[in-house]
Amino acid sequence: MKTASKRRVTPKPTRSVRKRSRAPSASVIIRKMGTDWATNWNRGDLEKVAALYAPDAVYLPPHHEAVHGRNAIRAYLQSPRSHGVTGLAFDVTYIKQSGDVAWDVGTYRMSVPAGDSSREDHGKYLTVWKRAGTKWLITADAWSSDLPSGQPMA
Repeated sequence: MKTASKRRVTPKPTRSVRKRSRAPSASVIIRKMGTDWATNWNRGDLEKVAALYAPDAVYLPPHHEAVHGRNAIRAYLQSPRSHGVTGLAFDVTYIKQSGDVAWDVGTYRMSVPAGDSSREDHGKYLTVWKRAGTKWLITADAWSSDLPSGQPMA
């Protein structure tokens, strides 16, 4: 009697095709949000400006103590806005990302009231962003003027 030998069949590996979920890069989103920040500032819409900050964010303006929290930041920003600081524009130098944290560095310019006229202020900024679900929010924001000390700033 013949015995049939059992042949082991190893299953062929199946190639799984993974679709990478390509979330938009932080750079694209942050550039747009920076533009929105300036646009909303220039329109006087501080609610939309404040909405870009995390609830526990810190704002570090020059010649002023740190401002902690979204609501306190909104309240702080009312003063320079009500004094006529307008014409704000940002120029991003670079944006870096590491996981759920990103930071952007750049320059700004704005029109600051000076007596009966206005003058341009310009300087640099550093903003730290953190991903919160599908959104990016500002967690720390610092800036300083390049004008010589002693000249009034916003």
